[in-house]
Formats: sequence, structure tokens, C-alpha cells
Amino acid sequence: MSPNSASLAKKWGFKNLMVYVHGMPGWKKGGNRTVPDVDYIKGGNIVLIDLRGRDKVKAGHIPKAYSIPFAELEDAEDYFPEQLGAPIIFYSDKDSEVAEAVAEVVDWDFKNVIGFYDGLNSWKKAGYELNSGPALIATEDNPVYYEKVLGHGEISITDFKDSLQSDLIFVVDSRTPDEFASGHFPGAVNIPLEDMQKRMKDIPKDKFVVVHCKTGGRGEIGYRLLKEHGYAAKFLNAECECDQSGGYEIW
Repeated sequence: MSPNSASLAKKWGFKNLMVYVHGMPGWKKGGNRTVPDVDYIKGGNIVLIDLRGRDKVKAGHIPKAYSIPFAELEDAEDYFPEQLGAPIIFYSDKDSEVAEAVAEVVDWDFKNVIGFYDGLNSWKKAGYELNSGPALIATEDNPVYYEKVLGHGEISITDFKDSLQSDLIFVVDSRTPDEFASGHFPGAVNIPLEDMQKRMKDIPKDKFVVVHCKTGGRGEIGYRLLKEHGYAAKFLNAECECDQSGGYEIW
């Protein structure tokens, strides 16, 4: 967990806490692999791509997978979703292809690309069945479809961007003062998560409140805290980068 989340958990009585300061973004930036859970593959709001040849895909593939053979991936960039934050997961019967595919699509500026290494075996070991017959084929006329499903209390990236232009919205940046000083959204007010309880008076109740952080974790905790105190609120469950000039990127 993050340092701020750990601080809150400590206040709530938890004793055995550990902090990985850099979190998932730091882990990925270090070139380390992330491993998706099989149940996330089964039920998650993801883009799943089978890199094997069409004959192998037809013999058996994971349900909802798109078929883009590894040999064709380099020319398939235009078939991918417009949302650079879409969770894209590759699998194959060759882990080397998965690794190369992940690197390729990261170079296209997609932010959330994961390899489902040994995916077919993991799927079968979990007791799940493969589909036989043709899979979805990504083409120029039939590109990969993705639409983020919002969870309870989440605000869409589009609506959040629009909210930055509205006087009716009060945007709370729940990061640390140092993070805030390094760059923040225009008009946002810095109320660190660990201070939110004692700074409720600084948050107006006559406006709709949107809480955000860097990746969504602290934003969600802040949102839940505000809801407990009767605020109309949502949170941004997305990763973002802000610079000191007021520019930003959200995915």
C-alpha cells in the first residue's frame, strides 16, 4: 500500500503494515512484469489478444479474445482502441512472443499492457474451458472494441476533464504537498488524504466534489470518507501526470 494509505490503516488499528513506496507505476517503470489473475482475465473489463496462428486459435482460445497473430501485430496498431489506458492483455503458447508484443504496444504509448504468460495452461488449471471455432478478428473495419465500465462512485475521464472547467465542481487533489507542487490540475485544491478528516471545513457542501490522486487508490478512500460525511462526491479511478505549467495527461 501507499504511505498515506498505510498511515490511515495505522490510525484504524492495523499493526502489521508494509509500504512499497513506488507502487505499481514504479514496478512497471523498472521493467518488471505484472501477472494478471485468471479470474481477472475471465471477468475483467479488458482487451484480450491471442497471438497464436489462426489454426491454433480456432482449435481452442480463451473466450472474448481477439485474434491478432504475432506476425501481424506490427501492422495492427490502427486496430487498437483509442483509449491509451485500456487494459490490454496478450497471451500465446510462446512467452517470448508475449514479451515482445507487450514491448511493442508500450512503444505505441499504451499505458496498461500486460502479458498473460503461460496463460492457456493457467486458464485450464483454473478449470475454465476454451472456446472452439474462430475468434474475433481485429481489422480496419472491425477494430478492437473497448469501453471502460465505471465502478460505483467513479467519474469518467471525459466528465472529469469537463469538470475542471466548471464552477459547480470542487476538485480535491488528495496527494502529498510535494506531489501537488510538482504539478496539478487547474483549479484543484490540495487536501492530502491523511488530512482530509480534519479539513472537512475546507470542502464546500454546496458543490459536487471530485477526489483524485495519482492512480485512484487514495482518491477512492477520500471519496468514501466524504460520502460518510454527507458530501455529493465521486473519484477519478485513473492514472495521471501533471506538470507545473498546468498541462496534464490522464489514462
